[in-house]
Amino acid sequence: MKIPRLTLPRISWRGFLAGCFLLFFFAGILAANWVGQEKLLQYGMLNPYYVGQLAYMELDSGAYFLFLLKRRMKVFGMTALFAYTRFGIFVLPGVMGWYAFSLGYLFVNALVCMKFQGMLLVLLSVFPQILFYAAAYFGIGRILFGKKTEVALPMGIQKLWKNPKLFLLLSALLCMAAGIWMEAYVNPLFLIRYIRRM
Repeated sequence: MKIPRLTLPRISWRGFLAGCFLLFFFAGILAANWVGQEKLLQYGMLNPYYVGQLAYMELDSGAYFLFLLKRRMKVFGMTALFAYTRFGIFVLPGVMGWYAFSLGYLFVNALVCMKFQGMLLVLLSVFPQILFYAAAYFGIGRILFGKKTEVALPMGIQKLWKNPKLFLLLSALLCMAAGIWMEAYVNPLFLIRYIRRM
């Protein structure tokens, strides 16, 4: 009697990373629910009083940019470094998982403390920089998981770049820098305008 083989469906690396993101996002939601509504209201980061104070805050965008650059580039640099090793398969999903977990936790916190306005506040707090951060980590994922990384380079750049992975890394680095700039200079304008209209 033959034992039937269990064959698991193959998923792309994009599907794998998306699955990790969703898994940790829901874990963040569960963690916030486990903490409880009373503690979120008491110790939550999105207390209406503190959020209201942001409308009158004066932000030194240059200092904030340098602060973000130091923090974001540390994580990105570590992730990019591990993408060239076998440990990257744990590091990249772990970093994305942490961001997803934090986002899920914040969504519940916002819903408990500020209802629908809080949800919009969380969405605005990650826009537009999240587009650039996603592109940067997508590039790292392409380096890590792409067996044959082929990139269509425009205007004859392929003659200059013999290694497409290097091009992906530099592109990811530029996306990361653009995201940090957006987070420091553009995102606070959106947030302050929204908070003043609340």
